[in-house]
Amino acid sequence: MTQPSLIVPPTQGSTRVVEGAKRDLVGDVMTRDVRVASPETTLRELVRAMRDHHVHALPVVDDLRRVLGVVAVSDLLGDELTAEHVRTRLEHRGRVRSLGLTAGEIMSSPAVTIDQERTVSQATRVLHQRHIGRLPVVEPNGRLIGIVTRSDLITVFLHSDEELLAAVKEAIAVVDGSASPAISATVRSGVVVLQGSVLLLSKVLAVSDFVRRVPGIVRMDVEVTAAYDDVHSTMAGPRPDL
Repeated sequence: MTQPSLIVPPTQGSTRVVEGAKRDLVGDVMTRDVRVASPETTLRELVRAMRDHHVHALPVVDDLRRVLGVVAVSDLLGDELTAEHVRTRLEHRGRVRSLGLTAGEIMSSPAVTIDQERTVSQATRVLHQRHIGRLPVVEPNGRLIGIVTRSDLITVFLHSDEELLAAVKEAIAVVDGSASPAISATVRSGVVVLQGSVLLLSKVLAVSDFVRRVPGIVRMDVEVTAAYDDVHSTMAGPRPDL
């Protein structure tokens, strides 16, 4: 029995930080024309498809295009891509099984997939944590609608510091829309530093959360002070009247 895919769902109640921003969601950068395999696709057909279309992996889907697994070049080892050289992840870990000759037998399953409404930064973290090079993009029912790779995501991190600063300022404005926000930002080599002094700690956390979602940030340092801690139970003092 085929195991279900591991799906990274959209964040409940998630909000796009910068209205009109481009290429900040997985759906903005994914490739929609995806070459796929069926469980019955033979080893020879897999190799030919990877070679002819210059791809390093093929999602394996059922008749409804629901993702069952993924066959990657790393699953096909050796100088020659022949049945004698097929290795599975189980074999890598010392658990040998019969060599498969179809995608259904060779594929890594369950597949790690992602929703198109997740941010590029979230997709990047999943790729890093899972040590994989691509993520099939699926609808809530598991149907394949695209694929996103490391190369698709890395372009997001090529924004200039000026572009990042503009996006960060818009993110700050989501929480503090005043003409002179209490929290300011600087950007250097993709590193964002938030500075300022505010009344409530909750405002610092809210601004930090929105800024953190801006795609292309390498690191964020928060150097903002708050007069009152209205978040934790052990408060430094009573909440001020606002």
